[in-house]
Amino acid sequence: MKKRFLLVAALAAIVPLAAPAESSSVTGAGGLSGHARLDFGVTGPKVLFLQVDMGTSDADNAAVDNINFTVPAGSVGNGKALWGTGGDLFSASVVTVRLLGNGGDITLNNTTTGALSTGIAGNPTVPWSDILVTTSALPSATPGFTNGAIAHPTFNTGAGGGPGAPITVAAAGRTVRREGLWLYTYANQKALPGGTYGGSVSNNGLVVYSASVP
Repeated sequence: MKKRFLLVAALAAIVPLAAPAESSSVTGAGGLSGHARLDFGVTGPKVLFLQVDMGTSDADNAAVDNINFTVPAGSVGNGKALWGTGGDLFSASVVTVRLLGNGGDITLNNTTTGALSTGIAGNPTVPWSDILVTTSALPSATPGFTNGAIAHPTFNTGAGGGPGAPITVAAAGRTVRREGLWLYTYANQKALPGGTYGGSVSNNGLVVYSASVP
């Protein structure tokens, strides 16, 4: 009984705090008309989603995928660009790019930490300018997205790396729903000593892509 009494007392204390809704009361002998109004509002979240390579829209994925180029022995430094492996399209160095946001234009960029190296002092390096990117539409569109080429931010080719040259993906009605693909190739311009260039964080192989809105 004591618990029940406390519950009833609490409810009695809460009810008077509720604000009354609008109402009207009219009387008379002829036609009558009353009114009561409600004010509706919808609050939605501000969202931003970036996918480069395999992923699911609106979902986090912590996996870091790999793009690898292997130069055939007879093609070392011959200037013919090479496709690689990795990526989520065509079993080659081709990745899905998808952007979704509702905060206006999206700024897209990447950051590197320096030229691709072997980690061996005195060895040459592969500059990021030798990693070429071709943009295009996806082979099939996702419902609700505009499928077409999305510009790729130019890599920073400085000795210490850093942010690249940002590009702006324009919004329509303050909303972006865009998708496309990026094809990576290796320019193969130099005859380099044998070894793996990049391929790890310590050898400057990691690129971090970023998207931002105001």
